Amino acid sequence: MEIKFIYNSSQIKEREAYGYAKSLDQHYINAIDLDKEFLTERQWAELAKKLNVKVKDLIDQNNDYYQDVLQDKDFDEHDLLRLMKDHPQIIKTPIIDSAKFARFIKSPYDFNEMDMAFEEIQNHLANKGESDD
Repeated sequence: MEIKFIYNSSQIKEREAYGYAKSLDQHYINAIDLDKEFLTERQWAELAKKLNVKVKDLIDQNNDYYQDVLQDKDFDEHDLLRLMKDHPQIIKTPIIDSAKFARFIKSPYDFNEMDMAFEEIQNHLANKGESDD
């Protein structure tokens, strides 16, 4: 199963989480480093929908740029999407995005639980005779 791992390599904890993500068995990790790559406004909007959050909930309100420049300002969704595209450091990361779901990663240890969940999904979706059981 392919998993997009969206993170910011300038953050040590996120690099550590990426290391854990790469250790997931039987999954291809497609890393998207926001320090080097950009997602479009549409991709951010689709990701928010998949995460079942509002676009504004993708913003890390503890980020320095947010605190210094954006805090206490009123932005509509389109403005926020443009800001996210132009200033990806304001995004709450890391995020994983697979074909079935997306979720914020709060701790690198979340991957232990997720690997088991992916295995359960894969076994459930497999046709008889295709499962590893």
